[in-house]
Amino acid sequence: MASVEQSYRYGAMSELQDMPLGQRLALASDASHAPEISGGFLTARARYPDMTARGLRSVSEIVGSRFYVPPSMLARILREADPVATVSPGVVRFEGFSACCSAYIRLDLGDDALEVSHRRNGTTNVDFGPELRGALASVGKGTSLELTIGAEAVGIIRDGAKIVEKKVPLPVRWIKGFAEVQVAMAGMEHAFRLGRVAAQRFLRQLPRGKSDHLQWVSVAGSMPRLSMRETTGGVPLRGGHRLRVLEPLVAAADGLDIYTNRATDASAWVLDFGSQRLCLVLNVDPWRGFSGDGGLLSRIATSDGGAVAAIRAQLNWQDRIDEDGLADATGLTREEVRAGLAEVAAGGLAGFDLNRGGYFHRVLPFDVEKITALNPRLKAAGKLLEADAVSMTGDGGEIRSDGTTHRVRADGENWTCTCPWYARNGSNRGPCKHVLALEMHLERQA
Repeated sequence: MASVEQSYRYGAMSELQDMPLGQRLALASDASHAPEISGGFLTARARYPDMTARGLRSVSEIVGSRFYVPPSMLARILREADPVATVSPGVVRFEGFSACCSAYIRLDLGDDALEVSHRRNGTTNVDFGPELRGALASVGKGTSLELTIGAEAVGIIRDGAKIVEKKVPLPVRWIKGFAEVQVAMAGMEHAFRLGRVAAQRFLRQLPRGKSDHLQWVSVAGSMPRLSMRETTGGVPLRGGHRLRVLEPLVAAADGLDIYTNRATDASAWVLDFGSQRLCLVLNVDPWRGFSGDGGLLSRIATSDGGAVAAIRAQLNWQDRIDEDGLADATGLTREEVRAGLAEVAAGGLAGFDLNRGGYFHRVLPFDVEKITALNPRLKAAGKLLEADAVSMTGDGGEIRSDGTTHRVRADGENWTCTCPWYARNGSNRGPCKHVLALEMHLERQA
């Protein structure tokens, strides 16, 4: 599996420090890719230290998990990647992927969750070692817990200051997944909400061990129901053991909101604590990483560079990007704004907030755009276009590929193709290379 070597440089190890008035959670951030943050992003006191600590442990647990190990990788162990922290005007977010890329988790800390004494907008990787995770387990309700992101020593080498450098081979699909999962979330709808008691009962029903059986989650009255058969309004769930990370926190939550993307069957499970939220997004199959879904490929292949540039010029660390305001400011239509935001997300410049129902601005601390350009389907489509393999027909096109002519036809708002890839996946994993080639050809003709 392809990987990209990413060097993280820390001024010190992240640690839970004992202070005269309580404890301080000092999260060392990466300085090598964001040298401007040496003064730190955040200093704040947690109003609900036990819940914040448990939420951070959950993020770390998912980042350190692998829910599926392909046969070709049984003997290979990938080092875990550090979570990404974003400090914006009203929300502090910690997010990350499981090593297999099938589960994404994000902890959102709103203003009511923190007493902030210093804040600077920015995004970085933070060091989450095993010792820190163990220390967080001891934080209780009576603990005074202060969060700092970006120790003052970060990026400075002087008088023996300890610098910790980690070279982490990040899988390409892990990086691409950060972009793809935002588009999957943007296409989700709210399915139902479980109250605290119902949510506890549901999570207790889940298998303790690994389970890859497809089930359907629905509600009967106010109580959850698991079925082996598809139910009206039900949410598909395979690999329910991935939800176990939520069980230790559910007793303190106001409720559990469930969202689903009907096109891809991905789902989101959001624990609501009022001042903070923990969101776990699952691809429908534990062995299916978000990076392979290809929901962004058509937009990238037919990119309107002018529209994207106009949108990027309006980004200023907004916690929620107002699509109507963006359309007024840029002169773009609402549809152009939505397409442009999806492409901006593909470049790592936006995430999606299910609770607020919109994108937010942040800059991932690694170059997503270079990775996206390496997408094999995009590269293959470009080669077909260069080989003049696309010819138009009345209702679509014909693409000559590997000695075979494949037919691409319009089916409502989607395309169908006669190739084996489409026969296996349909349109729920993005377009095949033949559809992409046709879309790129049409864009050139426009």
